[in-house]
Amino acid sequence: MLSRLLISFLFILLAIPVRAQNQKLDSVANNLNNYGLSKAQSGLFVHFDKNVYTNNDQVWFTAYLLKTVTDIKQYHTLYLSLINNKDSSVVLQDKFLMDKGFSFGSLTLPDSLPSGSYRFVTNTNLKINGQPDGGFVQPITIKSTTVTALTEQISIFKLKDQITGKGTVLLKVLSSDNRFVENAEIKYKIGRNKQVLQTGTARSSVIGELMIDYPADKITTENNLLFVSIKKGRDTIYRKFDLPVLTSPKYQVKFYPEGGYLVNGLLAKVGFEIKDDEGAAVKAKAVLFENGEILDTIGTNSMGMGTFMIQPASAKRYTVKLLPAEQQHISYNLPAALSSGIVLAAASSVADSTLKTRIEANINTKVHLLVHNFSAIFLQTALSLTANNAQQVRFKLDSVPAGLHTLTVLDSNYKPIAERIFFAHYDHINQVEIGLDKAEYLTRDSVAMKLKITDNHKAEVTGMVSISCVQANRILLANETNIMDYFYLKDDLNGFSNNSFGLSLTDRDYLNDLLLIKGWRRYKWPDAQLSEEANNKVLSSIDYSGVITKKKKPLNIPMGLTTIAGSNLNFINTDSVGHFNIPFSSLIIHETKLPVWLSMSTTKYDQYELKINNPQEEIKSYVIQQDFVAPVNKMAVMSENSLNITANSGIRLKEVLIRKTKDDRTDFAKNAYANSCGDYVCRYNILNCPNHGGDTNNRSPITGHSYADGRGGTIFYQGCTTQAPKPNFAVLKGINLPKEFYVSDVKNKNEPINFATVYWNYQALVEGDTPIKFNTGDLTGKFKVIVQGVTDTGVIYGEKEITVKAQ
Repeated sequence: MLSRLLISFLFILLAIPVRAQNQKLDSVANNLNNYGLSKAQSGLFVHFDKNVYTNNDQVWFTAYLLKTVTDIKQYHTLYLSLINNKDSSVVLQDKFLMDKGFSFGSLTLPDSLPSGSYRFVTNTNLKINGQPDGGFVQPITIKSTTVTALTEQISIFKLKDQITGKGTVLLKVLSSDNRFVENAEIKYKIGRNKQVLQTGTARSSVIGELMIDYPADKITTENNLLFVSIKKGRDTIYRKFDLPVLTSPKYQVKFYPEGGYLVNGLLAKVGFEIKDDEGAAVKAKAVLFENGEILDTIGTNSMGMGTFMIQPASAKRYTVKLLPAEQQHISYNLPAALSSGIVLAAASSVADSTLKTRIEANINTKVHLLVHNFSAIFLQTALSLTANNAQQVRFKLDSVPAGLHTLTVLDSNYKPIAERIFFAHYDHINQVEIGLDKAEYLTRDSVAMKLKITDNHKAEVTGMVSISCVQANRILLANETNIMDYFYLKDDLNGFSNNSFGLSLTDRDYLNDLLLIKGWRRYKWPDAQLSEEANNKVLSSIDYSGVITKKKKPLNIPMGLTTIAGSNLNFINTDSVGHFNIPFSSLIIHETKLPVWLSMSTTKYDQYELKINNPQEEIKSYVIQQDFVAPVNKMAVMSENSLNITANSGIRLKEVLIRKTKDDRTDFAKNAYANSCGDYVCRYNILNCPNHGGDTNNRSPITGHSYADGRGGTIFYQGCTTQAPKPNFAVLKGINLPKEFYVSDVKNKNEPINFATVYWNYQALVEGDTPIKFNTGDLTGKFKVIVQGVTDTGVIYGEKEITVKAQ
């Protein structure tokens, strides 16, 4: 076989971009471009200081607009939403100024947040065809000290009763001190979207329990969501729970033939992936069968991915069985081999300046090869293939940008028959060097750091980066996102998952498997046949708008309006019938914690009605409907001792409490020392001191008094502006500017420094060796320095660990 593969070797030097040579190729190029345009969205990445927070914790972030769909000047606002994964409720919303593709900001998490899994969702102010643009998701974990009033436990009491055919869920409602909650109001729904299988209302028993029966055989992956709301007095909790699907196999095994298909008589590589029913990657061994006869033993790695070679015959059946004894009765079928076609194989899908491929057909045919990115065709050539005579092809990638691209093979009628994704110019990725004066530091010690960005030739590169230094246990790998993997990989790969061993882009072997399996697709772009007219995107902006009516009728003449955002005073006018839009510049808040006041320029306001369309309500309704699959942070190893789910085992759930409050306000009810705006003064007379957010010795600030700002300066407190507005006023949510990172006074021994984030820099210019200095605090242990940002030639990421010891 090897000698046959080497019979024919073709070296192709394609160093110039393609100019379509005939109408059919023009049509293919146009179709590819239209397909790319139909999928185009802004690329937004947000670097958060950490991904594990506590309630009442401080969040710092820098947002990078990596890809635009229009003029960058049209991007002016970053919308941020915090969503509880348990019930998809939006618990916090805010917005920040975006300028020249950057946005910087910080916020304080609500004190009332219960422990659990959450996600930050960010969007730009643009809408594409009516949908918010640039969605970025950052999973986070909240470790809360909040004592919850209600807790719930849900377990599968019975998978299926053999007589009634019903499954049973056991719901227990308990108080925070583990007492039974009697007579709680319970509402539940079984189903997803419009597929509602069952609904009901009930009350908990004297021992706080409720049994919910459901038709076990009718439960599928499309309707197996149980949503429960529990109310007792003023407290309400919500819970989502996936009911077991009886027909669902314990393991999922999927196959990905390289290029798209298996072909009769041709040697091919097949990627395969094994996951358990919870979506965790499974390291396992399996046996490959041909018509029931053992052909080979195969296996997956710790990421649940593996490959094997096969030379199939179209008349034969190929199956895989997993090795554990209890799985031997289940067969997983490979896709059937085509009777005729071609096989496309890459020696490595991670290429530097040259891509090496092998093409073989089992019939005589003519094909066309294209290298493209669904926006432009960079290289192309035509080949005549002889049956069972493999040809080796090399593509010089001089004209191809660094990153993911696609090699597509077209038949003589210019229809795609094979496709392979690959990474070009892997050696061109920039590197950031993090130099530290030492590896170990004492508490309240000075850290001297030098940053330098270099290209593949070690030449210095200029870049803009954000920098964090946080406790290592505040970075959870399962939640981690980094700008390099996101920019180069996540936009083009299906179901991309984090590498268990760190940065995905730095591991060539893992990246090869990833591109074969997660980058596999059966070239759906020709099916779309999208026209240029269909791809003319309608762009609009998500902004405050409103209307003024007089005695419930449209105005006859324009009316003036005034916006007051602290010292930011602006005047706008309605149109002749009362409609108006508020420019984003009128909403910018230069002072922290102040609302924006909108008022009508009339003394006869009782004759008018002011209605406002809040853009954050539009964002909220959109983000809660978006599908989100929480990252699976575990890896399973298959063995004969694999655990099975039993009806009596039960599934223990975490506590959760959601109080009925406005989504855009922080609940400070438990902080009796804070005023209704959440402002407080610590024992050292510092206003809103981040070191003492939960200190019971804190007190409410007094309007007109001066307080320390924690940086050696003073603040004149102007009071809390939460009083009810008059009928001619509306209170709007302003656009925040970044506030300075709180730098503690290490010389003040009386003030503890217990920040998990000891250093944060929104944006630092790195030119050559760039010095960075900061201090450690009072916390000891491992800390992680993370640097990520952008250059003119791509993105960069780097991290380093330090140790802090007690003095």
